[in-house]
Amino acid sequence: MRFLPSLALSSLALCSPLFLLACGQGIPEESIDNQVPPKTETSVRGTPVNFGVLAIDSAVSVSERYGPLMDYLSETLGRPVEIVVLSQESQFTQVAQEKLDFTTNNPLAAVQIQRLYDTEFLVTHTRPKTGAQFSGLIIVDSDSNIQTLTDLKGKRAACVAFQTAAAGCTFQIYHLLQNGIDPYLDFASFVENKSQDNIVLAVLNGSIDVGFIRTGQLEKMVDKELISSLDEVRIIDPQADDFFYSHTTALYPEWPIAALPNTDPALTKDVQTALLDIPTDHEALQALRADGFVPAVDYSLLNELIESLKLRSWDASEANGTDLNAPE
Repeated sequence: MRFLPSLALSSLALCSPLFLLACGQGIPEESIDNQVPPKTETSVRGTPVNFGVLAIDSAVSVSERYGPLMDYLSETLGRPVEIVVLSQESQFTQVAQEKLDFTTNNPLAAVQIQRLYDTEFLVTHTRPKTGAQFSGLIIVDSDSNIQTLTDLKGKRAACVAFQTAAAGCTFQIYHLLQNGIDPYLDFASFVENKSQDNIVLAVLNGSIDVGFIRTGQLEKMVDKELISSLDEVRIIDPQADDFFYSHTTALYPEWPIAALPNTDPALTKDVQTALLDIPTDHEALQALRADGFVPAVDYSLLNELIESLKLRSWDASEANGTDLNAPE
């Protein structure tokens, strides 16, 4: 079982006009790296702390979700904490160039960054009713004749990013490979779309047949009135367990928050303490759709996935001689 980067890259060429929505229509024309979230007023002064946040849709959404948390950290630390919006690529380059102090990313990207740049996981997000775990969904339109994983062969599909999106792509790829289906070979087309909102909408308007999204995405879209009901889509191969959301893939640990190696140790400790001590009724948690943070959980399952699929950082452990599958 291995990742096929050449096929992944060549599939991008399948973005014909028929697949415009699947390839990103509806996302702002400027790249995420050039988007600047609105700044909030703060009474604190001093050298800013740069906090990178991976965007799964837009800079505006990042500001809505993480702005209140930055305000909380600013007030707690007594110095401004500013959001740096990260794309699937700049989340690596910004760390490599030491332009950040802290970063939060989906766990697949976060673990790859840790393998490459020795970041330190401080805390893990926890969500209402799901705790520190989440999963991936494979969805089709509710009226689709696709019923099983085997029915996915020959269909048009989209996910967020082949190498770095967790529940928006790679969890599903791994699940399919474990069930004898190679999406790069067996799908009629397989393209990237940086917005999970647009992936769902593309499934509903028929631009694609199959979409990969994370747990909670559909519920968020209903709340935002982007779709009218959960019944508009159907989940393929739902797992029979007691997890709060229906899901296709195995369960994986939630997003971590990490400190860069060059971040001042005292600042790192203060941020970790502030995150663990945030009041459960704080507005920042409501904006994040979270109920708090816990000390960083075990991410070894992601190391195993990365090495199995030979993703971007798969050989980092061989290069530095460390056992990255060992729990922290």
